[in-house]
Amino acid sequence: MECVWVMILFLQWSLSGAQRFDLEGGGTVVAAPGSDVTLPCSLKPHMSAVNLEVKWTRQDLGDKLVHHYKNKQDQTDKLDPSYINRTSLSIEKLQQGNTSLLLKKVQVSDGGQYRCRVDSDQWKDSVNVQLRIEATGGTPNITVLGTGVSGGVLLQCESRGWWPVPDLQWLNSEGAELPAGVKESCEDDGGFYVRRSLTAHKSNTNTYICRVKLGEVKKEEQIDITDHLPKPDYTTAITVPITLILLSALVCVVVYFIWRECVERGDEDHLRGMNFTEAQWTLVEYTMLKSEKDQRQSPCLQ
Repeated sequence: MECVWVMILFLQWSLSGAQRFDLEGGGTVVAAPGSDVTLPCSLKPHMSAVNLEVKWTRQDLGDKLVHHYKNKQDQTDKLDPSYINRTSLSIEKLQQGNTSLLLKKVQVSDGGQYRCRVDSDQWKDSVNVQLRIEATGGTPNITVLGTGVSGGVLLQCESRGWWPVPDLQWLNSEGAELPAGVKESCEDDGGFYVRRSLTAHKSNTNTYICRVKLGEVKKEEQIDITDHLPKPDYTTAITVPITLILLSALVCVVVYFIWRECVERGDEDHLRGMNFTEAQWTLVEYTMLKSEKDQRQSPCLQ
């Protein structure tokens, strides 16, 4: 009689579709912000999961409910608002025992640990999936901001769409890292935006490189600052000599008229009291001698 009851219970369990299963999948999945990603989870051995209950939760956020499937339909009550209309299970795949979750339009805040749990009337199992958000940003963009206080060229390099925060370096043409400004970064739905400035000076090549690196991925851009270097100022070099020449000429004119006045008044000794420089005295003597020579040669005095 006891064996009969055991057989009856086994038949009821078999007719109800109940069967022992394990879940496989798990591991780590990498996705970029804005993309769609599938979190793997499936039954082993393969069997239909249409009549089972499937729950996807966020373990790192206190079992926040991400997706709930029960009674052959999605249950939207108690779902976390940030996941509404962004998750789905495929009915066709459920028939094959595939309970993987499709997460649409991945956000940087979606990164974390998820749990897939499948329940039947007589059995249940779960598996964890780690979602890591990682994105490769665009090629760096270098902008010339102007001339620095020291006479160099002020450069700024920026790049968008990275996750997590990448490293940003300024290098010379030989690949040696240069001291630069503080790296700035900010986060948005598309990932991280980074930028860093550098005051570049004239060099053998005038070439500078901006490199953005995340793990094994790196992107870089270079610039030649030759056309942006400050132009030489020739104004002072020209103005100073001209000014000196004009001043010298003015002094000569003044000395000449003073000498003429003294000669006409017969007061040449008055010149000896003048505070002239050696060059000015030389000019006075030359002028006096030349004047006497001109007077001797003048036809009016013969």
